[in-house]
Formats: sequence, C-alpha cells, structure tokens
Amino acid sequence: MKANPGGTVTGAGILGRESEISEIWRKIEQQSVVLTAERRVGKTSVLRKMYESPQNGWLPILCWVEKVRHPIECVETIFGDLKNLNALTRKGEWHARTLSLLGKLSGAEAGGWKLPPVLANWKQMLETVIEDVAENTGNRVLIMLDEFPLMIANIMDAQGPGLAMEFLDTLRAIRQRFEPSGKVRFILSGSIGLHLIVQDLKANHNYRNNPTNDMAALTISGMCEGDVCLMCKKYLEEESIRRDDIAAFDQRMLNLTDGLPLWIQYVCERFQAEKRKLVTADDIDLTLRQMMDNPEVQWFDDAAKRIETYYSRLGVNKHAALILKMLSNEQGFVSERKVIDFLRSQITVEMDDTVVDVLKLLRDDHYLKRNTESGERCYCFRYRLMREWWKVNRG
Repeated sequence: MKANPGGTVTGAGILGRESEISEIWRKIEQQSVVLTAERRVGKTSVLRKMYESPQNGWLPILCWVEKVRHPIECVETIFGDLKNLNALTRKGEWHARTLSLLGKLSGAEAGGWKLPPVLANWKQMLETVIEDVAENTGNRVLIMLDEFPLMIANIMDAQGPGLAMEFLDTLRAIRQRFEPSGKVRFILSGSIGLHLIVQDLKANHNYRNNPTNDMAALTISGMCEGDVCLMCKKYLEEESIRRDDIAAFDQRMLNLTDGLPLWIQYVCERFQAEKRKLVTADDIDLTLRQMMDNPEVQWFDDAAKRIETYYSRLGVNKHAALILKMLSNEQGFVSERKVIDFLRSQITVEMDDTVVDVLKLLRDDHYLKRNTESGERCYCFRYRLMREWWKVNRG
C-alpha cells in the first residue's frame, strides 16, 4: 500500500481506529458528540469510515462546511446531502415540507436558497429540514458537520457575531427538541477548537450560553500500538520493505511519532521513495529529524498560526507563545507555579488566573497535556514532535 500523507484516504485505505469508532458509535446511542483533534491527526478519516460503514441502523451524512459563510448555506448542504442519499421514507417524499417552504419563501425562483426571504428565514428552514428527517423517514439520521468551528468563525467574520451566536443556540434548541426521539444525532467536528470560538464570543461579544454542554466531548489523538503495527505492515511489508527487527521498529515508530498517522505515513513514504529494501529503528529517527526543517510539512506552521490568529482575538497570544517557548525547552512536566513565575519574568501578568486560563486553552486545543500525580498541576507538550519543532523554530 502506498503511503499518502495529507492526502484523501477512503475505503480500505483508512487503517485502524476501530476502538475510537466504536466509542463514538456508543456515545451516539445516547447523545450528540463534539469531536476534536489536532489538524491532520485523522479525524476526517474516522468520519469517512463511519460514513462508509454505518452501524446500528444509523444513516450518516458527512458535510464539509469549512467554506460556509451563512447559516442557510449549512442548511442547504445538509438538505442536499440527505437528498442525494435518498433517505428512506414512510410518508411519500420525506422532504416535501422543506421543498414547500423553500418554494413559498423563494417564489420557486432558481437559486432560491440564496434569495433574501430564504436567508432571513434560515432558522425556519433548518428546523423544517430536521422535522422532515425526524418525522418522515424510516431512518435514524446522523448529521456529521466537519470543520464546524471554522464555519462558526467564518459566519462571525462574514455576518457578525450575533448571527453566529444565534446559529449555535438554534442548533442546541434543535438537538433538545428532536434528540429524545432517537431519530437524529449530530457530530460537530473540527481541528480548530470550538472552545476558542465560544471563548471569543463570551469575552468580546457578551455571549452567555454554553452551546454544546448537552453533547459528549471526544478527542482523537495518536493511534494505538496495534494500529501503528498495522500501518507499518501495510506501508512497508506489503511494499517489500523489510524491517530489521519488527517489534523494535514498530515500538520506535509509536514512540517517536506519538502514533500520529500523518507522521507514520511521512516516514513510510520516504522509505518508499528511496526504494529501501531494509529499514531499522534508527532510520525513523533520522527521517524525522530531516523533516523538522521541511517547508512542505504544514502541520507545525498550522499550529503556530493558530496562536497568532485565534489566541490574539482573546488577547493571550503572547501568553500562549511564551508558555510554549518555555515548555519546548523542558523534557518533562513543569509545574503550573513555575510556568506562572516564568511568564511574570517576561511580561506583565496581573493575575495568576490569566495564566491558568491560557494553560487550559492550550490543553483543550491539544498543544499540552496535564499531570497531577505529584499533587501539583504540571504541564508538557502533548506531542513529542511538536515540542521538538517548537524548540528549534520558536524556542
């Protein structure tokens, strides 16, 4: 199997993640899910696998909404994807009510979704689409909105924060209305943390609600040992590349990449391109070191740009950058007190809680992880590769 780092993977090309997918399906039986992950960790591949192999009678639709700039565009996307699937129906055309309302608002004109009367009534259109799904189909429908936080940020920029807040509250009201029937669930997925968007709305636009506190929060991170071994087998063994010591090689791959599939594919792609016949565990170290300065690898730059953009909206980009700079030069966990003292030595910090809040943002955004076994709150980078890159380029 050819490695394809960063490319679109479908069908049999989506390897592993069975335990994560089983957990998501289990949660879906109870409630909707917010699914988060660092960019390029494999979240979209998980959604594709769920879409291609649904379980327990669910009919999933997978909507890419990162380019949406108005709620009606999201409604149109959901409706179009459902219509393309030809959802099973009990009462004739399942979407008759939606089409009737659209025709009434648009006057049956071409391009009706974008006409002012439809734009102004996006909320009614969304509610009607979900009503049709819940009441007029024979399916349990799972609506998966990928890059949902980016969509909310785009709506804020294009239409203003008021509409973004109204959209979040409307989706929550719809879930509360229709989820008890067990006929509709949502997965809201994204690599930009929704918590950053909501925090921006609260800090700068007087938002008071918690739009996803009715949903389960799940995170996709590195792959398990078995999945890493499977990837090595598929990308190396099946391409006639022999591992000198299979157990040691696979364990080193797991440790050095944190089980991140993007980086496993980068390493294996390099071995494939070099037409290697034999590889050792030490070859993994060398390949990863060479990639630290490779401009084609966007994963690191994307993470750095998030600090410069979304954290700046909260006025804490300098705090976050200094925390990451400090921790990139530390091998292990560092106490919260030490982090606070370091920031106070670098910039003006009026309250310790400001630093604590930024540490929580960085943790929720998958930059950091926390350990409390010592009785103190201690932090370090979540991913070894990210720490190494930050040390070289930002430390």
